[in-house]
Amino acid sequence: MEKRTDLALECFDSADKTALSGVKVEEDSSVTTVTVLNEEGAKAIGKPVGKYVTCRFETIANNNDIFDGRIDNISSILKSLLPDNMTSVLVAGIGNLDITADALGPMTNDYILSTRHLKNEKFFSDLFCVSSISTGVLGDTGIESAEIVKGVVDVIKPSCVIAVDALAASSVDRLGTTVQLSDTGIAPGSGVGNHRYELSMATLGVPVISLGIPTVVSTSVINNESSDELMFVTPREIDKITDMGAKIIGMAINTCFQKTLTPEEIFSLLG
Repeated sequence: MEKRTDLALECFDSADKTALSGVKVEEDSSVTTVTVLNEEGAKAIGKPVGKYVTCRFETIANNNDIFDGRIDNISSILKSLLPDNMTSVLVAGIGNLDITADALGPMTNDYILSTRHLKNEKFFSDLFCVSSISTGVLGDTGIESAEIVKGVVDVIKPSCVIAVDALAASSVDRLGTTVQLSDTGIAPGSGVGNHRYELSMATLGVPVISLGIPTVVSTSVINNESSDELMFVTPREIDKITDMGAKIIGMAINTCFQKTLTPEEIFSLLG
């Protein structure tokens, strides 16, 4: 039975692999790093060459305290994946705001402190240059998310793009409990069999970091049955998972870049 997932860790574990040429796995407490070293490793687990960091914590749905350390942990991981000598960043929220399980990306943009328009104001000169967009979905716009982001990148020329999107998992236990960060970019919808144009260095011309939280799992996993039908389910707490996940990811991005402000100060500025 094929297990559909966006998580590199689950792809590695799916065949009970303990050692695999071309793939290195490191564990440190609640953080697991899967590094795909070469094309052999990429073919073996179905993920591009690069680094995938999975951070696990207690379910978002049962914890309203966003300042309990999760923001700092995710921010630290994000910083380790960013290119050197950055001067600006574009945050792209990928997904459909009308579907709760797919709304993580656009909802995250509500918690991004965008500062590009303030860069010439002397009182805000210490703020890092951040822009943000929500791409919508192909069915509504007629435009691929990657095409929209590419157009913006060509105009504002950021040092890096951070793409935020909801993910699919092959384990119910990972829904709302896991954040994956990667320096390989993202192919929206790949985990649910709805492949769209990828957002990556190859397509955008700048480094792309992806962040996401699993919000759906295939029904075949729950039923333990093989099926050609692409049916996915979400937990009943999906509204809270999406809302809290957007706050945590958005604030982690802010904390990573706005070094002159505390997370509490940033959150108050966002209203």
